[in-house]
Amino acid sequence: MSLSVLLLKRGDEMAVTLSMLCVDTEQKYSLKLVAGKAGTDNIVRWVHNFEDTGSQPFLHGNELIVTTGIGHSDTAWLNGFISALKNGGAAGVVLLIGTYIPAVPDSVLAYCERVAFPLFTTTDEAGMLDMTYELCRRITGMEKRDSAVNDALRAVVTEPSSLRSPSRFLVREGFSDESRYSAVAACLISGTGEAVGAESVEENAGVRIAVKNMRSRSAVFTNKGILAAVCQNCTAEDMKSLCERIREAETGCRIYIGVSESIQGLAGISRAYEQAEAAMISSVLSDTGCSLYRNIGIMKLILGVRDRSILRAYVSENLGKLLAFDSEHDTDLARILRIYLENNSSVNEVAAIEKVHRNTVNSKIRTVKELLGHELDDISKSRLLIAFLINDVLNVCDEKLNTLNKA
Repeated sequence: MSLSVLLLKRGDEMAVTLSMLCVDTEQKYSLKLVAGKAGTDNIVRWVHNFEDTGSQPFLHGNELIVTTGIGHSDTAWLNGFISALKNGGAAGVVLLIGTYIPAVPDSVLAYCERVAFPLFTTTDEAGMLDMTYELCRRITGMEKRDSAVNDALRAVVTEPSSLRSPSRFLVREGFSDESRYSAVAACLISGTGEAVGAESVEENAGVRIAVKNMRSRSAVFTNKGILAAVCQNCTAEDMKSLCERIREAETGCRIYIGVSESIQGLAGISRAYEQAEAAMISSVLSDTGCSLYRNIGIMKLILGVRDRSILRAYVSENLGKLLAFDSEHDTDLARILRIYLENNSSVNEVAAIEKVHRNTVNSKIRTVKELLGHELDDISKSRLLIAFLINDVLNVCDEKLNTLNKA
């Protein structure tokens, strides 16, 4: 099976995968893929030499393992060895066919094919060390390139005024100004309600593979603890797949995701990320897990206000007296008012929700009107509901996400 034919087209994608790493190695080192072709999208972080099943505890995950079989008198050990590598998270294995491994057992080939674990062979004993060195150099070079692309995209997202310099580099790396860009933003909220850094999701192999499988150049990185993905010319199905991969990442936290619209040009990348972050915050507020920017309604207006002092002033003007009274007297007037407004000003609905007598609700609503200094007409109700929404946004941004910005 020819790697040069199978894998040559993969060199322009992000993330270091087996298919990218092993381009041209068939001719140079007689490296052949003999089983597990379906796993060639596995990400590779390094190349190691292991010779026995006891090496599994030393795997960190995503290593390409090279073995000569030295010290073994037959090939019966390979079954346990290969399965241990697979279970340990290795990306694939290279076997030296020769003195110690005359041929790959059919049972091993069948296993690797069944579990999509790439198995390569080589007969170039003299070139084994050189091959290992070169593959490690390739990994280092590709990771440096990816890191440079991520840094350039991060600069475009965080400092759009400096677009000119990073955009030149991005164009050289295949990010066209004629392309359309979508963004994803994701944050992790712990069981105690605190935001934690999304680095674990960024490092997740499934997420990286999903980004790599986009139709064109895309990248994933963290921005102040928030996971950011910038995707070029991707389809709705691509975005759905990426979001599913992010949600599947095992973090021990609740993951909230926001997805932007598709915007043309490099200058639109920062706007796409702003939309994604706004949708992410909306996702936190609604506890939906994933929100599309186009569906967040009035939150577009609220989250489009960059100067949060304006938002705080609006909350203070409309709810300040009520919130201050609750804080000073340990009352729940603001909460009762919100339930009242969200249930079409029905005293009976509030009483049923709170499991109290309607007279109790009426008494609290009268106190609310006295504190606010006006009746609850349609205009004031709209203002108050907007003020509650803004206060929710400020609580998420200041109490949760602000902890990431300080980190």
